[in-house]
Amino acid sequence: MALPLLAIGMGLQAGSSLLSGFFGSNQKKNEAAVYKYNAAVKREEAEAIKKRTKFQLGRWAEKAARIQGYLEASVSGSGTVTTQGALMLALALQKTENDLQNYLIGLQGRAEANQALSVAGEYDMMKQMARIGAKQAMIGGILGAGASAMSSWGNMPKKVPQPSQGSMGWALQRGGTGPHMY
Repeated sequence: MALPLLAIGMGLQAGSSLLSGFFGSNQKKNEAAVYKYNAAVKREEAEAIKKRTKFQLGRWAEKAARIQGYLEASVSGSGTVTTQGALMLALALQKTENDLQNYLIGLQGRAEANQALSVAGEYDMMKQMARIGAKQAMIGGILGAGASAMSSWGNMPKKVPQPSQGSMGWALQRGGTGPHMY
């Protein structure tokens, strides 16, 4: 009666280890799917930032052209010469300011887009780590089931000959520690 119970216990331990590995693997696969989704969201965010920056650059270029045109029209309307002196310097300074602002808008947009792409890359790496963890969990469950089965098999009682027992012939012995009567 004890032998079937030991076999059932051995099966339950091995099955428990297999299920643990299976569910651990599924959990890691689900984590990988979440990381994949997050990476896709960050890539979309980077694309949106690039489009927004392009729009802002165009809008600023139009505004800068209006400002520059207004200044040139105001100076020309006054009848002064704009090809030399302080007025020419003021117009050049305004043009430089407009170009600088345009450059800063582009720089900020590229920095934000690159940051979003960097986060997407981090999510991709975490996805890879989760996939590796899923494989390791499954392998660990299989190895754990095998170790559990071997351990239980090694602890099962065995019949061994007992020469000193005379007519009794056989006795139960656990493990390989030597002749013991139980």
